[in-house]
Amino acid sequence: MSRTTLTTRLRAVVADGPLVARRRARTDVGLLMLSGALVAVLVLAALLAPRLVAEVADRGARHAVTQGRPASDLDAQVLVATSPVPGVRLPGVVEDLRADAAVVAQSLPPLVADVLGEPRVTTTTNAWLARTDAGPLAARIGHVLATPGGPAPVQWVEGREPRRLPDVEPAEDQPLASLERDVEVGISRAAAEQVGLRLGSEVAVQGPMVSRLTARVVGLYDVTDPDDDVWTGMAEFVGPEPAAPGSSADAAVGFLASDASLADVLVAMQATGATTHFRFAAQPDHLSATDNAPLAREIRALRADPAPLRLTDGRVPMPVTTLDQVLLAYEARIAGAAAQASVLLLGLATVGALTLVLAARLLVLRRTGGLVLERARGSSVAGVVWRSVLESVPLVAVATLVAAGVLLLVLPGSHGTWWPAGALAAVGAAAPGALAAGVARSSWTGRRVPANRADRDRIAARRRTRRLVTELTLVALAVAALVSVRTRGLLPGDAGSVDWLLAATPVLLAAAATVLVSYALPPVVRRLRAVAARGRSVAGLVAAARAEHASRTAVPLLTMTIAVALVVFCGTTIATVDVGQERAAQAVVGADARLDGPVDDATLTALAAAPGVDSVVGSREWLARTFGRSSGVDVTLLALDVRAFAQRETTEGRTPDPGLVALAEAGADGAVPALISPGLATTADTFGPQVWVTDAFVGLDVQGATTLGSGPTVVVDRERLADALAVPVPAERTSLDGPGADAAARSVTTLPGVTVLTRAQWLEDWQSSPLVTGLRSLLVVAQVTLALLAAVALTLTVVATSRDRRRTLHVLRTQGLPARDSRRLAAGEVLPLVVAALVGGVLIGLAVPWLLTGSLGLSELTGEPDGTRVALAWEPFVLVVGTVLLGLLVAVEAEARARRDDDLAQGIREAER
Repeated sequence: MSRTTLTTRLRAVVADGPLVARRRARTDVGLLMLSGALVAVLVLAALLAPRLVAEVADRGARHAVTQGRPASDLDAQVLVATSPVPGVRLPGVVEDLRADAAVVAQSLPPLVADVLGEPRVTTTTNAWLARTDAGPLAARIGHVLATPGGPAPVQWVEGREPRRLPDVEPAEDQPLASLERDVEVGISRAAAEQVGLRLGSEVAVQGPMVSRLTARVVGLYDVTDPDDDVWTGMAEFVGPEPAAPGSSADAAVGFLASDASLADVLVAMQATGATTHFRFAAQPDHLSATDNAPLAREIRALRADPAPLRLTDGRVPMPVTTLDQVLLAYEARIAGAAAQASVLLLGLATVGALTLVLAARLLVLRRTGGLVLERARGSSVAGVVWRSVLESVPLVAVATLVAAGVLLLVLPGSHGTWWPAGALAAVGAAAPGALAAGVARSSWTGRRVPANRADRDRIAARRRTRRLVTELTLVALAVAALVSVRTRGLLPGDAGSVDWLLAATPVLLAAAATVLVSYALPPVVRRLRAVAARGRSVAGLVAAARAEHASRTAVPLLTMTIAVALVVFCGTTIATVDVGQERAAQAVVGADARLDGPVDDATLTALAAAPGVDSVVGSREWLARTFGRSSGVDVTLLALDVRAFAQRETTEGRTPDPGLVALAEAGADGAVPALISPGLATTADTFGPQVWVTDAFVGLDVQGATTLGSGPTVVVDRERLADALAVPVPAERTSLDGPGADAAARSVTTLPGVTVLTRAQWLEDWQSSPLVTGLRSLLVVAQVTLALLAAVALTLTVVATSRDRRRTLHVLRTQGLPARDSRRLAAGEVLPLVVAALVGGVLIGLAVPWLLTGSLGLSELTGEPDGTRVALAWEPFVLVVGTVLLGLLVAVEAEARARRDDDLAQGIREAER
């Protein structure tokens, strides 16, 4: 081909393109403005959705780390530095601590350092039982290194700050172990008032010592900020604390050394007697969810090999933190959120793209006459496409820029994927040209067709076969995606590695359902047409005939079916998560309130008598107890308040094990009555029914079988077991039920070692977490958006056929059709399409959550330990049906009002053309 010929052909394609595009745009300016607004809204939604999901995931990760504090802080612990010569003070102890803190901070991996604050340095001795005038106390000596330029950790309110004492030299041949040393310390004013210590009190320090050491109280202090991170793990230095359970101490107190007196403490201690803590508080202000897995790997590597933290003197701090566990636990929740978000994002992009195709179809149908005329005058298909692209590309470009500008205003600096917005923009730009090319090509193809009817039928059959193969391929792809999702899940790898083909499973299922409906709908409409033919109304017959023709158009049906399916899917997912969280609260807490820790019988009796408490059940569990002498069988021993437990089971509609209440009675020959798992019967007959409790076997009087416990279990009454052991058996887990359970449980929070967990508080904490609230909001917004898109798609379908319907109405008006029947004609034409989309979409929307419950990771959002179950709600059905019908009524009414003043004669002349 010569260059001249190529130039001529190119000129024939592009000649007068801008002029024609400008004239067309001026003619259809209103429709183009609406199309541009639709593109801008859809592109903005496609830009916002992934960024909102990423923002929700980031806030959730930060919330999880913050909620995990102080355990999620990184505490680098190392034994204190000691002098190479025992009994000789180290010079510059405080300066060495600052230098060591700088070394640890600089040695942290950059990714880890980004989520941690500045190091806070404390040094504490091992705890010992101090004999004082105020009674036995669990005591520690500690030191807090002040932050340079920051406020002092304490304010001395009485006495004075501890000072460094003159060094003590041992006598000739005197062992260091007998050398007497003193150290000045302070104590909090609250501790002094409550435990009875005062200025001048002396306490002998015990532990791994080099020499003897006596601590003398010379000052009382108030903590400047009790909530400061530096006091983490040093609660007894802020104020007196209850002694540990089982300790003979009356309370736990801390003696604070100053910068000056710290050397007096360390010179008398062995290296194993004190520990320095470099605590880095978790400050995840800039933590991103995408950093979770790499950050957890870095922390695990650091815990496995802390050599990078080596200090200049060779000591290696050991990092202690649960940050990696918190991040990995949250990673599973992110995976569930990402699975659902991927389905929503892909669904929104698909419905939005199909809606843009419908908008382009409306524009092309209005220009069909002009496109056919262009083609008849010799315009090529490429020329038709060029003129359409000159119009659509600038429009889409402007709309995309507007959407991007709004995004920068709403979420500046956000991060997220761009491809959904790019795909929508590409569809918006290409759809008008592609549809215009189809109209131009079908008006005159230039192809020769056989004159023989049989040959023409064979060509038509070949086309039908190609369409059938395409449809069967789509159905097979949907089935394959469904099987793969149920087998692998949506997230086979790390969170964020979404397989988008698998995420398209709901869309593919809706498309497959559309294929089936497209074959079932025409026969149904033909049947309706036959029924209408026997009626007296011509409007019904014409509407049925036009509906039969409209049922062959797949894009409107596909668009509305996918939109309806996703609306129902969102509503069902919301209901499942809400109900699942209620079930999770019950499963995790097990009652209205729960106490974890030792609770004696007197406290249990007081709790049972508290107002509004219906049930109090104390229990204690021992794991891996030997059942039967030399049997080698391990069981779980469960000691319950059997009467209270059976009453609670009956009240909640469950049937307790037969014989459970009888366990509270005395057993035969001093044995403890028990119920055992059915699988233990043979062991009991062979080796004798005995169970190892703490330091001896206890004989059992087996009275039946139990269904409690997930493995081999022995159930006894807690009181009967205490009688057999001749020692109290306090409840380690206490469940309270009733409207006053929360208040009663919180009344015993001062008990040492006891923590309180209420169902209402657990549920509130779980539901208020950023990940759950953010994803639920996203589901609600997506639900409303998809319902509106379904209504928009229906409106575009009604408007697209309005011109052809107008000609039909004008002809029917000349035959006596009342003007009011125009609404019935318009509604009847699309009503079968609407009903088919609603039925198919609702069925798919209900089936997807049921089929993909495990794959979507819903249990990670509900918190249920044993998996979740699908729950239904009526709201999504009302929303989608109401929105679609409202869109239909608005479109029909607007069309009827627009034609109210039509010139009938002019309309008939147009219909005859």
